[in-house]
Amino acid sequence: MLSMESTISAWAWVIFSISACVAEGKLSRLCHDVSSTKVFKLQSSASLSCGLREDCLKSLGANASHIFWKMNGTQIPQQQYDFNTTVSRVTFQVLKGYLTCHINMKGVTNILHRFTIKAGLPPDKPKNISCVSRWRKSFTCFWDQGHETFIETNFTLIRIQDQRKNDTCVTLKNTCSFLFPRIYISENLKLIVMAQNALGKAQSDPLFLNTWHTWKTNPPQNVIVRSDPGQLRSLLVTWHEPTEKPPTLVLVYELQYQMTGTGKWIQVTEAEKIYNTSYVIKNLKPFTNYTVAVRCIGESLFFWSDWSSKKTGLTPAAKPTKGPALWRQIMNLDSQGNRKVHLLWKALNRSETNGIILGYRMQCVKRNDPTVMLQHNTTYLNYSLFLMHEAYVITVVAYNSAGDSPKAALVVPAINQTGFAAVQYVKVTPQNNLLLVQWKATRPPDNGYVIEWYLILDTSPSAGPLHWQHEDNTSEMSYLQGLERYKRYNISVYSVYNDGPGDPFSIPAYLQQDIPEEGPNIFAPIVKGTEVTVKWNEIPVEKQRGFITNYTIFYKCAKGENAITVNSTVHEYTLKSLQKDTEYTLHVMASTEKGGMNSSIFFKTNALEPEDTAVIVVPVLVCFLLIVNVLMICFGNKHKIKNHIWPDVADPAGSTLADWFHKHQYKMDQTPKLLNPGNEFNTDFSTVEVLYLSEESKLQLARKDKDSLLHTVEVECSFTTSPPQQSTSNDEQTNLLQSMNTVIYTILEEGYKSQIPDMSRSSSKQPLLSNTSEKSISDFEMEINTTDRAGENWCPQIIEENDVFQPIDKNNAYLKNSLNVTELQIAPCPDNSNDPAFDSCTKVDHKVQEDTGTVDLNLQTPQQDNQATNPVQTYITVELLGSMLNNET
Repeated sequence: MLSMESTISAWAWVIFSISACVAEGKLSRLCHDVSSTKVFKLQSSASLSCGLREDCLKSLGANASHIFWKMNGTQIPQQQYDFNTTVSRVTFQVLKGYLTCHINMKGVTNILHRFTIKAGLPPDKPKNISCVSRWRKSFTCFWDQGHETFIETNFTLIRIQDQRKNDTCVTLKNTCSFLFPRIYISENLKLIVMAQNALGKAQSDPLFLNTWHTWKTNPPQNVIVRSDPGQLRSLLVTWHEPTEKPPTLVLVYELQYQMTGTGKWIQVTEAEKIYNTSYVIKNLKPFTNYTVAVRCIGESLFFWSDWSSKKTGLTPAAKPTKGPALWRQIMNLDSQGNRKVHLLWKALNRSETNGIILGYRMQCVKRNDPTVMLQHNTTYLNYSLFLMHEAYVITVVAYNSAGDSPKAALVVPAINQTGFAAVQYVKVTPQNNLLLVQWKATRPPDNGYVIEWYLILDTSPSAGPLHWQHEDNTSEMSYLQGLERYKRYNISVYSVYNDGPGDPFSIPAYLQQDIPEEGPNIFAPIVKGTEVTVKWNEIPVEKQRGFITNYTIFYKCAKGENAITVNSTVHEYTLKSLQKDTEYTLHVMASTEKGGMNSSIFFKTNALEPEDTAVIVVPVLVCFLLIVNVLMICFGNKHKIKNHIWPDVADPAGSTLADWFHKHQYKMDQTPKLLNPGNEFNTDFSTVEVLYLSEESKLQLARKDKDSLLHTVEVECSFTTSPPQQSTSNDEQTNLLQSMNTVIYTILEEGYKSQIPDMSRSSSKQPLLSNTSEKSISDFEMEINTTDRAGENWCPQIIEENDVFQPIDKNNAYLKNSLNVTELQIAPCPDNSNDPAFDSCTKVDHKVQEDTGTVDLNLQTPQQDNQATNPVQTYITVELLGSMLNNET
């Protein structure tokens, strides 16, 4: 605790000691300036020092080695220091500013002293002394002080007069004046200028002069400029001499003038001096404002007065020196074959009007008929008229109060007149917000060139106003002004001849280009599998803001991005080899020389390519076409196909043999009987009874119906209670039947299941139920009824099998129409085992049983007399009958 108090007490003593020294004004005793001056020559080397009092070293806890220096806030390197215990000296390059010395006491920095450094140069010798006297005002002298001193320099002007005491004038500038009344009209003087500053002094050479030559008067007064009606192209200027001048001083005058606003002054030089107070300025431009000023000087003196105040005058008007620049714009023909011609002309420049233009006089004359004229006066710069197909000469003059201008002529060629030589080429280059147009012609035109330009818009190629300017014959370049940036113009150059203008050479151009205002309008992409066709519209001209150089198509998906660049004339492109069933982002960017702007759209490719679809669709279509063709062929040949797949089975009942057989059988009471009387079901087998005809029977059948067809006869044999009685009137048929040998065969019914006769189908239109079979059935039923009433049983005799199976000729005429089937239902035979006829049938049945092994007699049940049973079919096959007939033949 004591140690801390002692430390605080020691620092308090040091601070008190320093502050005491400062308070007593003893700062110079602590840190003093060894040098005698603080003003140094610029860029010289100088030294300054700071010192500490010895009795303060202990209390400060520092010495001169702790002192450092700064020049304008920048510390000076220690290599430039020189110090001992109490004094520190620094050597530095002299600059204007402040030099400070600092001391570091126990880590705390304090400023000991600050020097204000003034850096300059000693004065130069004054030169070129001149003096001017103003009446009743002052006598003023001027001199050239030489180089700049950069420090305060005093100038003393010493005027030494004859027989008078000298006068002095002290100033800090390079001029000094002796004021009135210490001025005399004429006396000899000696003038000396002395210059002095902290770094040195200098004195000028003496100037000897007479006061009379130093007088400078005031400028002339009341200057007036007006036009002289009697003299064209001239101005009359009048003035008064200045009032403040020596009484005996003779003045000489001088004038200067300029076209108002030009800034270029023209001085009037005359062979003789102007002593009068008026002057006529000639050869000026008519109706032009001129500005005039006047000054004066004393004769034999050295100094002109100042220029008078500026006055303006207007020269008289004159006829316009030039006709207006004339051009035309020819529209399309109307319904009556006339042309609308819009005339355009420009106002004359102020230098060409020579007055105020009061109006324009237009005249239109047919070139081949000067008597036909059209005149019109207007104050506008355009006029429209309708012209026919002939050539016309149009003139326009401008007139003012002084008269008419020269005529401006223009030829409008006839419709069928061929064009004149055109300009070879045109080049357009933007330069400094102007458009430089350069061209080359095959031969110089008679009346110069015309450059016209207008805005190009989508709504109309020439929707903008028409601008034009005329150039002379020798020109091959011109600058166009007033064009807007980022807008497209059509630039055309015409060669103008005496017979009319030539064909234009046109070129589009921009004053300045930029990126397009918007991207192209993209249509919905046409997706075909992995190919996409992209179409877009061209950006409207007013939004292109430059020439489209190319289009870039960017398309990307999750797997990557690609880009394709096409030229500016392409507005459709097909992207190929894309990923299947993939979403894409597509950008179309339109680019100018300054950059591009794009539009975006999304699309998705198909899961199947056209080839995949073709692989699926083409086979399906081919199969479909094949099926259609097969169906058409089948429909066209349905009868052939039906006959091939379901051949018509011959109907025995419709044959000539069957007809004969029925008649002969029933007349001779030789009705065949069923083998199994009383059977109530249809067996799967049929008994075929083949008849063997004798030669006599065959001849009888042939004579009976040579053209009839042989049908297969289906006979149902049933047994009655008694055999049929033989008729005596049918002996011939009975003998024929008895002479026939019969053999019974069993045939599988399955192969002919569609041919099973059914009495209920007698009215069907199928081939097995023809009209012939119906007739046979009717006749046969009558004979069966007769047989039933006889009550007799009959069965054909058994013949050998080898006698039946004979070769059959398939080309036999008897077989051609044998397509009908006759179903017969015969009364069954009674169950009488004692009847010999029944025994015969039983034997036959046994024979059938032996042949087939399929008939079971136990399944048969007896039937009541005169009770119908299910018919059993008996067939004579075509093959058997054909074979038999062949053998007989």
